[in-house]
Amino acid sequence: MRLSTIGEIELLEKLKQQNRAAFSQLYNLYVKKIYAYALGILKSPVLAEDVTQDTFVKLWEHAASVRTDRSVQGFLFTIARNLALNILKQASRETWISDELFGHALDQSEDGLQYTERRQTGEFIGKAIAQLPPQRRLIYDLCRNYGYSYKQAAEKLGIKDSTVNSQMVKALKTIKDFMVRNGALLLLLFYRS
Repeated sequence: MRLSTIGEIELLEKLKQQNRAAFSQLYNLYVKKIYAYALGILKSPVLAEDVTQDTFVKLWEHAASVRTDRSVQGFLFTIARNLALNILKQASRETWISDELFGHALDQSEDGLQYTERRQTGEFIGKAIAQLPPQRRLIYDLCRNYGYSYKQAAEKLGIKDSTVNSQMVKALKTIKDFMVRNGALLLLLFYRS
C-alpha cells in the first residue's frame, strides 16, 4: 500500500498536530517495511522489533518538526538505520546484544526475508480467521491449532462429523479467498486439507 504524495502530505500535516489517527495510518503503512529493513541490518527479530517500535516512537515525539516536503519513508528509514547502528555499537559493550546478534547470524534455516514473509503471512491468516463466524472459527481452531480430528471436534461440540467437515471446507475457502484478495498467498499449501 503506497500513498500518493498529496495523501502523504495531508497525513504529515495532521501528524504535526499530534493527530493519533494520522500516526496510526502512517504506522500501518510503514511498520512492515521498517521492520524488514531493521531485520536486514541486525538479523535479529527481537532487536528489529525494538528498532521498529523505537522508530515510530521517535516519529511521534518529533511529529511537530516533520517536514512535509520530503517523504516520510526516507525519514523513517534514516531513524531505523541510526537506531540499528547504535545497537551494533552497543553490541561491543553489552554481551546480551552480541549473543542475540550472533545467535541469529548462525541460524541458517531462515533468512530475514523468509522470516518476514512467514510472519506477514501468519498475520494475514490471523486476520482471515478473525473474520470467520464464531462456530466456524471454533471448529477451525480445534482442528488446526489443537489437533482434533473432525470426529473428535464433532463429539466435543455435539454436532455431526459432516458438519465439522463442511465448516472446515468453508473456513479454508474463506482463508484462501482472503489471502488471494490481499495478495498474501505465500504459505497456502500449509493450510490445505
